[in-house]
Amino acid sequence: MNDSTHLASTPQILVVMPVYNEEASISKVVCEWFNEITKWTDNFIFLVIDDGSTDVTPSILDRLRLQVGPRLEILHQENCGHGQSCLCGYRIACERDIPYVFQVDSDGQCDPQYFFHFWRKRDHFDVVYGHRTRRDDGWRRVAASMILRLTLYLTCGVNCIDANVPYRLMRTSVLINTVDLIPKDFFLANVAMAVLLKINNFCESTVPIVFKERYGGEPTVKLRNFGEKAIQLIVQLRALMNNIRIS
Repeated sequence: MNDSTHLASTPQILVVMPVYNEEASISKVVCEWFNEITKWTDNFIFLVIDDGSTDVTPSILDRLRLQVGPRLEILHQENCGHGQSCLCGYRIACERDIPYVFQVDSDGQCDPQYFFHFWRKRDHFDVVYGHRTRRDDGWRRVAASMILRLTLYLTCGVNCIDANVPYRLMRTSVLINTVDLIPKDFFLANVAMAVLLKINNFCESTVPIVFKERYGGEPTVKLRNFGEKAIQLIVQLRALMNNIRIS
């Protein structure tokens, strides 16, 4: 199928990749993912959301767009955070009636080799999460994920194995009535989405993945800020749960 034929029909999947200041890795990561996904389907759009990068990431993306072609779309926006950028991609998938949305990070930690395992589960589950059975980014990040899991259980009563995992495949139909429940100032909006999907008992599955070291750059949320961000998350989760109960 050539690009003109592809663009004449609704894509089967929208790949959503938020990016912020990833000049060291973004070209390599996009090309790796693009090559892997084309092994399993050519009916896709790869949407990179540039979340107000202040380095040369935007110009790298624009050059990459010319190189790769129309299946790669670049959205430049003012900085709103990783979670809200994910939600922006979810909304675009809903607006375009694209059946599946696949979220993945831009720092090279998410290995494309596991994509096939997600893709073959698409007809059987509403959402498929990566389960980081091994992480090469340090024990502190592992501890942060464990604390997040406990926080969600105590605050929302849900047991999410890894609610912040940046490797997930979702049916767009389960997002349509959920995405707008999350406030625009919610810090970890992608975590809030995992919580809402869990509360609504959508059918989910997991795929074991290995989480690699970053290719370069720095994480958006520094470890020293985790305490402050954890308190912010708890406050926002309680407000979200109260709004759900009221509605």
